Amino acid sequence: MEMKKIEILCATAVLAAFTTDAAAEFLLSNRLRLGYDDNIYQTEKNKKESFRLVDEIEATLNEVLDNTYLGITYRPSVLWVEARSDDEVDILHNLNFNLIQEFTPRLTLDLSDTLRAGQLPELMDNGYIVREDEDNIYNAALASLMYEFRPGTRLDLAGRWLTLRYTDEWKDPETGKDLHDYDNYNSGVVGLSLRQQLGTLTTVSGDLRYQTLKYEDSPDGFNRDSDMVFAGLGAEQTFSPSLLGSLRAGAEWREYKDSDAYDDQTKPYVEGSVTWMPTPATRLTLSASYSIYESDITNYMSQNRTYASLSLAHDFSSRLHFYCSAAYTHGEYEEEYANKNMEGLKGGDEDSAIFGARLAYQVAPRNWLELNYQFITLDSDVEGRQSYDNNRVDVAWKIQIL
Repeated sequence: MEMKKIEILCATAVLAAFTTDAAAEFLLSNRLRLGYDDNIYQTEKNKKESFRLVDEIEATLNEVLDNTYLGITYRPSVLWVEARSDDEVDILHNLNFNLIQEFTPRLTLDLSDTLRAGQLPELMDNGYIVREDEDNIYNAALASLMYEFRPGTRLDLAGRWLTLRYTDEWKDPETGKDLHDYDNYNSGVVGLSLRQQLGTLTTVSGDLRYQTLKYEDSPDGFNRDSDMVFAGLGAEQTFSPSLLGSLRAGAEWREYKDSDAYDDQTKPYVEGSVTWMPTPATRLTLSASYSIYESDITNYMSQNRTYASLSLAHDFSSRLHFYCSAAYTHGEYEEEYANKNMEGLKGGDEDSAIFGARLAYQVAPRNWLELNYQFITLDSDVEGRQSYDNNRVDVAWKIQIL
């Protein structure tokens, strides 16, 4: 039923795109991918190889008025996995919405929403997150209001609401409980940021943020609800026209709903990035962070998360483009924050990494050929988790229809 609602919502968005102002830009393309996956169930033992066929349609609406920008992108896709005899076909949905409204030269509203529905074991949002390989709905809604008091001084008020829901039941054979109830969550964030530009090359900021995390379906004794406050300072620096950098640092305080069983947590927060553009055709970005983060594992309240990513984009010519990215995550699960109802549960570490590369060649004004490769690895010593490696490679043909 939930998936049907998602399909209706996505279809409505596409219909709105077709019926909007004729001056708007509407783009329609199709990408057909044929590939190979050496571990379709992402397991350490009993690996199963398979050919994959993916057909993805992308419909994009862009409309720019005097003080308004509207962007809608809908990407439905059909995935066929040859060796998955129990369920060969998945239908995936990805809907993105963005509205920017400039009320005055000093006051701007930015609204965006990302909706994903389908069987997506690797959710790519705020870094690489390992989730269960089951049908799910993930939504991230963001809103920010930016007000410039005077030239160089700006106040940002922002809010975010995240939701993850698994749509298929996964029954515990002993209790009959749906095990996905332990992992469905909502996360609400509201924050203030005061930004001050110093000269033309430097911007400093002060940040204050509050987050609440709720696992509403989780039974008593397995609830990971928490409230978190973050406070810190940040800086952005233009070292040269080709080198940009940013750094944010502060502290996080996290309080758990079950405060009798779990102590409050206080940890430093650090986040930084550097972008280097040695030529107009090349862009290299490095980012890293450390923070308290939501637990990817049911029986732990949180994780101490270290994250790093590196991406490279290079245009060999106007028709040949290359892009690659790598991301690494180290999650530290402390015994102190292991579920107290799980007797003897120890702490542990988990390392995950993903690498992807794409080479695209424009063979004609509306046709592209692509070669894609992806490698995923998970190395875990946490009880109940399974390590694995996964390689995927595919070739694709993209055609611009409109």
